[in-house]
Amino acid sequence: MHCRPHDRVRSQETHDRLRTPIFVSTLTQRAEGFVMEKATASEPVTMASLARQVGVHISTVSRALKEPRQETSNRTTLKIRRLADELKFQPDATASRLRKGRSRLIGVTVPTLTDPVHATTYEGIDRQALSRGYSTMVIMSANRGDVSRDRANSLIRSRVEGIIIQDTFEGDELPTSLRERNIPYVLCLRKRDDDISIAVNDLLGGRLAAEHLAAAGHKDVGVVSPDSSVSTGRDRVEGFLEGMREHGVQVDSARIVPAGFDLASGQRAAEAILRWAKLPTAIFACNDLTAAGMMFRFREAGVEVGRNLALIGYNDIEIARHLPVPLTSVASPLQEIGTQSVDTLIDLIEGKTAEAVSLMPRLVPRASTLAWAGQPAL
Repeated sequence: MHCRPHDRVRSQETHDRLRTPIFVSTLTQRAEGFVMEKATASEPVTMASLARQVGVHISTVSRALKEPRQETSNRTTLKIRRLADELKFQPDATASRLRKGRSRLIGVTVPTLTDPVHATTYEGIDRQALSRGYSTMVIMSANRGDVSRDRANSLIRSRVEGIIIQDTFEGDELPTSLRERNIPYVLCLRKRDDDISIAVNDLLGGRLAAEHLAAAGHKDVGVVSPDSSVSTGRDRVEGFLEGMREHGVQVDSARIVPAGFDLASGQRAAEAILRWAKLPTAIFACNDLTAAGMMFRFREAGVEVGRNLALIGYNDIEIARHLPVPLTSVASPLQEIGTQSVDTLIDLIEGKTAEAVSLMPRLVPRASTLAWAGQPAL
């Protein structure tokens, strides 16, 4: 039997189609719409493949799947949406941003996400960015300037429209570099002169801690001071010392212990304080995790935090209220800081004017200071 040339062509085309690794779908067209009978996926579902299967132009598919979806009775639109849902279609966000000429990406630099303060603030950033139609991309610097600059460059290569900096410090070159490149940025949590920042008034926070201890009659106090190269630690200590002076208490510099922002730093600070000839009646730890580490070590040494020694932390993270002795803390509105950081950055991205925001802290008293009985520590 001889085949005509065009029969051989059709046969070869059919063979090629069967061998081609495309998304294969068999649809039966009925009065009520398209019904999926068989489908196998060997490549992602795209708007183009949906358009081919429904028999419409890709622009029709794009309009039908535009978010947020509007209520409609249009049969073609409903067919497209039903098919997209059945095939678990996911839009290509990157392609969409490129078509619009904007990335709608916000970069965020943080020292770490294991610290509840930075993690909670980032939650506020990410939630607000999403509500404003942006996505976020986060990098961690471990408080190292060289790492921060390198990873910020990777953010820029990813076409972020602006950057929120949570990890700035004294001598940090990143803000200057971004300014020279005309990349919008805001500082978050920490502050620097001449930069727009969204942060807590940490000077006031330190004073609130001082007023609380002075009102309870404490005159021999210690301070656990975190990294003085960042504004949070520096301002909290300065505000506390000023507040105690206003109440007639001069804190001896020998009673100020350097520490970091974590549990281990708090334990080391407590070890140092336990070696003092006489323990203070109260301690201001400029961070809740540091205070928690101190509490654990003091309890091991037989010092009753709350009764023999008053202890104040800072930020009022979730763990503060759940410690063996609930921790008095100066609360920072971390989620609000994240929210306002996004709003301020978007203003800058859109060419609007923006100003620094200073949010108010508040003291949350708990048993770690309220249970003090005026007895000297052991």
